[in-house]
Amino acid sequence: MKQFYLLLLLVFSTQSQAETNPINVVDLNFRMSAMSIHQLAYGFAKGDKIILNYTEERGKKLKNFEVLEYNGSNIYSDFNVVSINNKELTIKKTGIYIFKFESTSLARRICKFKIDRIPVSEDLVSFNTTVKERTLTDTTYTVRQERYIKSESYKVREITKNQQFYVNSGSNAFFKGGKSRVVLPFNLPTNTVKWYYSVSSFRDKTKIESTSSQINLVADLSQLIDETGALGFAIEQLGNPPGADYCDVYLLDHANNSLFLNKEAFMHFPVGTRENIIAANVEVGNSWSEQMYLGIKNPDSTHGINVLVSIAAIVLEQEIGEREIKTPHVTYTKELYLEN
Repeated sequence: MKQFYLLLLLVFSTQSQAETNPINVVDLNFRMSAMSIHQLAYGFAKGDKIILNYTEERGKKLKNFEVLEYNGSNIYSDFNVVSINNKELTIKKTGIYIFKFESTSLARRICKFKIDRIPVSEDLVSFNTTVKERTLTDTTYTVRQERYIKSESYKVREITKNQQFYVNSGSNAFFKGGKSRVVLPFNLPTNTVKWYYSVSSFRDKTKIESTSSQINLVADLSQLIDETGALGFAIEQLGNPPGADYCDVYLLDHANNSLFLNKEAFMHFPVGTRENIIAANVEVGNSWSEQMYLGIKNPDSTHGINVLVSIAAIVLEQEIGEREIKTPHVTYTKELYLEN
């Protein structure tokens, strides 16, 4: 029985010692520059009793001293502090606590600060009061709609197909009426990459009519694109149209169209102009947004001619889609934590 009481006495003595013997958390000196704030952070367990001591080397005042829960409320504050002697605080919940020193003086402060803690139980004696810092990242996104090209391909578009003209000779036009010059106006589609025209010339009208059934510029160009998958084919790969008699074809803009018809001095685009031809396929790389004209002239002074003209354009067609574009925005936040 005596041994049992001795054992109880030993246990009580051990627990009492654990609860009453202070454990030093920090004992340090630090300098504060003029009009500054100095902060220290330590962790404590629920039920800890902490004992605070503070002095200033020359007995100068601090404007304010506070103890705050990390990201929480104020648990203690004092103003015009010269010293703190064995101030006891009881920690109500486990966490990080900030010790804040504020000086509004123009003179520096040399401070001595000490914290002791008395754990509420023996198993909290080894509680780690060290506070560490880590960086947290948070990513948010802004979303915008973006148009993009889903697919693109080359397509042949018909401008005019096998247009027939009779162009009188110069003398017949003068004495018998009719025109020795005609024009074919046309507009190119948007996104035209290049365009073509074919021309055939005969005095005999019946040959023009039979030739018309043989010429299909759109189909011929479409076949070449399908075979190559691109525009790398040569103009010579198009079948030459038939022809027997000469004509001149000029590529004109609107201003020179009138001059051409009025037999005045005019300008033309050499890239799309052919003179003294009986038949031809013509490739033009330039693309115009305004209306253009093919001016057809009969160079023969005595015989009229029948002319057959087709125009086709190769257009880059694009399928446009919409998609969401997310732009990340990363923010970095420093956080204090305990390893317990």
